[in-house]
Amino acid sequence: MSQTEGSPASLNVISSSGFEWRQSIIALMLVLAPMALAVIVMAVGLAIWAMWLIVYGAPAELPPPPSMRLCGLLSYAVGSWLAVALAWVWTARQGLRSEVFKFRRLTLPTIAASLIGFGIVAVGVPIVTHWLTSVTGSRSQDVRIDFHDAKSVAIVVFLFVVTTPLTEEILYRGLLVSWLRRNGWQNSSILAFGTVIFAGNHIIPLGLVWGAAMILLGLVTYTLRLRYGSLSPSWLAHVLFNGQLTLSYQLIAWLAQAN
Repeated sequence: MSQTEGSPASLNVISSSGFEWRQSIIALMLVLAPMALAVIVMAVGLAIWAMWLIVYGAPAELPPPPSMRLCGLLSYAVGSWLAVALAWVWTARQGLRSEVFKFRRLTLPTIAASLIGFGIVAVGVPIVTHWLTSVTGSRSQDVRIDFHDAKSVAIVVFLFVVTTPLTEEILYRGLLVSWLRRNGWQNSSILAFGTVIFAGNHIIPLGLVWGAAMILLGLVTYTLRLRYGSLSPSWLAHVLFNGQLTLSYQLIAWLAQAN
């Protein structure tokens, strides 16, 4: 005899389905959390700054634009690490921590694959951004480093070379991939969906041109993660790309000005 629609068994199925949807929403929110957490951290920091000025009898003014930009970058770094900490706690409860934080020792094949992936992105992204700029006429956000200011260099390197390659790999290639796999997604679907989410979340901080160009970085890093079952190859390609993008162009411009 089949179970009727209102039977306990069917109610359990509906309840389980609702629970999975809620958990999926939480997983996606954790992946996208750094931006929202950065806004909260920035707002709290500015409020503390204003209170500090008021206590010492100074007018409550916003920091100058260069300091505001650095504060924004630092807030995003803090928000990213907070999101990873939340993911660490949540994935332990879901029994996913070992899959989400899956860094394996790099081998010669994985290093070679990471270097190839880095080369593809390092060459491809400038071509894509140049083409998109000429087609759309829009420009992306530009982060300038004052090499005479050690604090500026430290914050930019901490965000782009240390923080984002590691935290984004954990959240996008770790948490998102593991959760989608648990829900029965195939690698091709994970690659497509994850790349779109990864690129789309870069539009607000980097602009439309660079956000679209991040599709290429997403394709490379997701492919490395899915192919080798580890975050290490995608992290290496990511950190090399961010490192050369953050430092080399700015250093060349600085050297040109010095000469």
